[in-house]
Amino acid sequence: MYLQLAVRNLGRARVRSALAVIGIIIGVTAITSIGIFGENLKKSVIEGFGDVANELILIPNAREGYKSIDEKVVETIRKAPFTADIIPVKTDAGEVLFRGSKRIVTVYGIDEDAVREMFKAEKGTISLKSGRCVVGWSLAQELEVKVGSKISVGGRIYRVSAILEREGARFDINPNGVIIVSSRDIPAEYSMVIVKLASIDDIEPFKKFVSSTVNLKDERVEIFEMRSILERIDEVFNQINMFLMAIAGISLLVAGVSILNIMLMSTIERTKEIGIMRAIGARKSVILRIFLLEAAILGVAGSVVGAVLSIAGGYAITKLIVGDVGAMLTATTAVFAAEGFLFGVFTAVISGLYPAWRAANLEPIEALRYE
Repeated sequence: MYLQLAVRNLGRARVRSALAVIGIIIGVTAITSIGIFGENLKKSVIEGFGDVANELILIPNAREGYKSIDEKVVETIRKAPFTADIIPVKTDAGEVLFRGSKRIVTVYGIDEDAVREMFKAEKGTISLKSGRCVVGWSLAQELEVKVGSKISVGGRIYRVSAILEREGARFDINPNGVIIVSSRDIPAEYSMVIVKLASIDDIEPFKKFVSSTVNLKDERVEIFEMRSILERIDEVFNQINMFLMAIAGISLLVAGVSILNIMLMSTIERTKEIGIMRAIGARKSVILRIFLLEAAILGVAGSVVGAVLSIAGGYAITKLIVGDVGAMLTATTAVFAAEGFLFGVFTAVISGLYPAWRAANLEPIEALRYE
């Protein structure tokens, strides 16, 4: 009975009810679409670094006066029970000469197999044997170096075997503006060691191993966890997503004010009707339920449509900006849609509380006398 009365009352003001529903639809769609897009963008970025979550970077502890990592330490790390692979890296600065152009660039000394594992060649084939080197994409573009070109690096002539593909953000080695040669060509000790563990669960046991061996007497190396960067990225994206959803929530707040206005207008227009209902024995709780049900109907109607449209909106935004929409087909999308629906209904009911309370507390005699 209450539902029929609520639907009938909303039908009396179809235009105002429709506008309130549209406001809820816009609010729910905006909030949920941004939430879905933000989550998919975060997943896309984190997946780009997903293969380094079980990596650690060991660097010399400069605070204790150590400037490099010696071969003995490298061999100790290589024999660690948790190590799947290690990539020792030497770093130097070299003067590069090519066709009259001169640059001071970073030169990395890495084993050929490690370079093949870490990077892909855009042109040529990666080889560091017999005086060969590979050149980063940005440096090759700047110097107009090609595969087969001869360049001088630190006074030594190298032939370019490959030009690497352009890399995005990396936290270990960014090869875009560097030259990579064989580690044998750099006489210095190692500047870092990239350690790949068998599992992300081995991070803490490995750190304990380093503390009990390499750092037993002095803290010779510092350990930098790639996992901590991923956690920070996740945290930052969550904060940005919450901020954007809060901005989008303003539209839902406007919709709530619209429902408040509609319900107040309905209370005024139906004052005499409310008086008659009270006079024939209707309790305050009955009047309260009817008005709250009207607000809930508006909220549910708008939120259902908004939740459905938000999935389409999230898909469109993700497709336009990220490109990969594979992450859309997850439980997270459904969770955001459900949260948007509940938030829309909650906003509508909260907006209807005051008008419902006001209608329920009208004095029957005064209401009957109202014109």
